[in-house]
Amino acid sequence: MNHPIATFPNETYLKGLRDADASVVDALYNEFRLPVSRAVESAGGSYADGNTFFRVALIQTARITHAGNYPDDAPIYLFLKNLAVTQYRDWLSDKGQELPPPPIPSDEEIPVLNTLPDKPALVEMRQQIGAKRLFTKLSVDDQRQILSLANALATPQNEAHPIEPGPYTSSIERYKNLLEERGTEWEKPLPDWVVTPLTDAHFHQTWTGCEALERRLYSSQIPESSENKSIRTAFIILVLLTIGYAAFTWFFRDRSPAEVYDNNFKPPAGILEDMAARYANDSIPPIRPEACTIAFSEADAHYKKREWREAATWLAIMMADSLSTCQSDAFFYLAIVGLQMDKPELTIECIAKIEDLDRFGEEIYWYMALAYVKMAAIDPAEKDIARRAVERALSNTEIPERRVQAEKMLEELSE
Repeated sequence: MNHPIATFPNETYLKGLRDADASVVDALYNEFRLPVSRAVESAGGSYADGNTFFRVALIQTARITHAGNYPDDAPIYLFLKNLAVTQYRDWLSDKGQELPPPPIPSDEEIPVLNTLPDKPALVEMRQQIGAKRLFTKLSVDDQRQILSLANALATPQNEAHPIEPGPYTSSIERYKNLLEERGTEWEKPLPDWVVTPLTDAHFHQTWTGCEALERRLYSSQIPESSENKSIRTAFIILVLLTIGYAAFTWFFRDRSPAEVYDNNFKPPAGILEDMAARYANDSIPPIRPEACTIAFSEADAHYKKREWREAATWLAIMMADSLSTCQSDAFFYLAIVGLQMDKPELTIECIAKIEDLDRFGEEIYWYMALAYVKMAAIDPAEKDIARRAVERALSNTEIPERRVQAEKMLEELSE
């Protein structure tokens, strides 16, 4: 079962979580991190709580899926959202804090709520994540000792032969101090909630995917070379415009931004033709893996049929690390597909990940501006931001026709 907010079919996300596919973790962050975090904030949490418990929910959902226990027909967005809120409320309860009234679930959320993990599973997941996070704060020598012990405990044949913890005692004590388990007597040298996150390959892959994305959220994707400094500065200003983006407001929609958007969004007729035109003047044509050639061809076929979800699915295939040479183009066309699907936030996320900015020139500013105009069409409170984005696009275009378009857009948005 799919949810309207999802870009890809439910099974695409579930298969990726089963395999700890970094590209699917990336897609889940792009699409669901913001709305899930806001759900946690609406339940009484802070901005930091929202981000933290989205990550907890994603990792736990990956583990549930990997174990074959994901509930049939549960949309991944609703599962992540309700698991994140449930984890947050359970964490509050364990800390002895007063719980705010629970959110009122919609009719489609009630079946999902009934399939969420029970309290022991919620607690264990938080323990596992804490164990993995604090392990990195140990010294290299202590990490080596703890990991050696964890691997020994994870080996089945060692169950019949208890491991003597003596050589590891000092490292265990320092680890327990970090975990705030100083006064707790463990039945084993390391409990299962420590051993699993340190030795399980699937847990580690999912964790690593989340870590990489968390780091990217706080670092620019713009190249540092001197010829890109003006692009970098302008682009960062555009990205900063995302601050203040609010929930969709459907009941008081402003016709003017919608008309401005409809009159100026002129996407390419096809992906392959547009890409060929972009590379036409290159003395050395790009060399791409065959997998990229196939994916772009399939995406183009669906794009021309206006099958946006299917086109997005094929473009997302190129998010794999092995296909990094194709990703700037894939992100660019996925940004355009995002506008076709009325998902301007996806467009902004994709443009923010494009590394080869020079390849796309002022197209970057144009589609970014259109994304903000689309947001203003949905929520008129975003009209001022849209106007500033169009001003930025105008200042970065040298195409006379586009300057005329941008000036007309500004005039219309000022009404």
